[in-house]
Amino acid sequence: MATQSNHVLKMLDEIAAKEVELATEALARAMKEVNEAQSKFDMLIDYRKGYLDSLSTSLAKGMNAETYQNFQNFLKKLDHAIAGQKDVVTYAEQHVKVSRELWQESQRKKLSYDVLIERSDKRASKVEQKKDQKMMDEFATRITRNRQH
Repeated sequence: MATQSNHVLKMLDEIAAKEVELATEALARAMKEVNEAQSKFDMLIDYRKGYLDSLSTSLAKGMNAETYQNFQNFLKKLDHAIAGQKDVVTYAEQHVKVSRELWQESQRKKLSYDVLIERSDKRASKVEQKKDQKMMDEFATRITRNRQH
């Protein structure tokens, strides 16, 4: 029965190891998504800064109202895109948080099975040692009896 229990534990441990592997891959993908989203966000911020610099230079040289209005309209669209990308970054960061929690939970589960397997192996080893000791004691008893006869 102990070997059946140990076999089941080892199967569960293998399943948990696969879960850890999948959770690790999911966490890596989520972290990559954050990096990509953050890069796009940073790029938009840099583009906006460059555009504002260009506006400032154009204003210093002088510009007509229509050109100024076009700059303002484009800035509004750019600000809208930046806000949208910030939402993407926030969502991606939340996805990383959830993925990390799932990864940690799968790690804990795997470690629990490892501990249970170790305990089971120790119990089985103790049972085996007791069995061996009993056989040695019986053997010694037989030898002693045979010598006395």
